Amino acid sequence: MYTRLKQLEDRLSEQHHRDLFLQAKHTLGALDDLADQHRRYSSMQAISGVKIVGSEEALFYNTLAEVKEQIILTLEKTLNDLEHKGDKHYDKNFVDGVE
Repeated sequence: MYTRLKQLEDRLSEQHHRDLFLQAKHTLGALDDLADQHRRYSSMQAISGVKIVGSEEALFYNTLAEVKEQIILTLEKTLNDLEHKGDKHYDKNFVDGVE
């Protein structure tokens, strides 16, 4: 995931749209922080004797991974639309535009 993010950063830097990359990077960072907070909360609960349900934990982390993937896919689609701006033969991903 981070390799793809680095490649996107390089492509966006060339097009002077670094703000899009930074927004996505900050969003992914916020999701990582949420996962860390959840891990700490779950640890505190386990220490205090609350039984942790493994399937629910797995679902939580799988959902976060899917959300991260969707954020990166959306950034890739946005970048593709930016790169093909003005190309009348290109089918846009976002019909309302990207700028």
